[in-house]
Amino acid sequence: MADETIIFSLSRAGKRYGTKTIFSDITLSFFLGAKIGIIGANGSGKTTLLKIMAGLETDFDGDRMMSEDVSVGYLAQEPELTPGKTVREVVSEGVGELTGLLTEYDEISNRFAEPMNDDEMERLLNRQGTIQEKIEAADGWELDSRLDLAMEALRCPPDDQIVDNLSGGERRRTALCRLLLSRPDVLLLDEPT
Repeated sequence: MADETIIFSLSRAGKRYGTKTIFSDITLSFFLGAKIGIIGANGSGKTTLLKIMAGLETDFDGDRMMSEDVSVGYLAQEPELTPGKTVREVVSEGVGELTGLLTEYDEISNRFAEPMNDDEMERLLNRQGTIQEKIEAADGWELDSRLDLAMEALRCPPDDQIVDNLSGGERRRTALCRLLLSRPDVLLLDEPT
């Protein structure tokens, strides 16, 4: 059952490229938890509409409203992956904030081996405690197993494979895994297969 609060609305939206009208006068809204599909012929503006919904396209007629506390994830037809990275590195981008916290926690732990005064020790202990609370709240100590489980569930390529060498389907699965791990409130998929 969807929440009864409207989290997104588009009013009288239209898009033109030069003199060619792609679409006009589209009005829609949806609730948190809603599942919708956009169907249309090639060139009818489905991708453009999704980009407007995601906030990636801002040059259009009409009004767009997305609740401020709602995060949006968008998967393009041809997702961009950072060249030279491994599948695991790209997938880990979906949990970048958590990865950063784990790295900072380790760095602080290593600093305890260095000589320091009591004030510095107290500051580091407080910071480490704050970071530890955030990691525990996000179930961060289990991050590696979460990544493994997500990559296996989506049949991602081997985690040490360089993304430059992936097929189109492998690239989409890797990008989808990254996106799902970021846990957006709204998930927009452009031609998922």
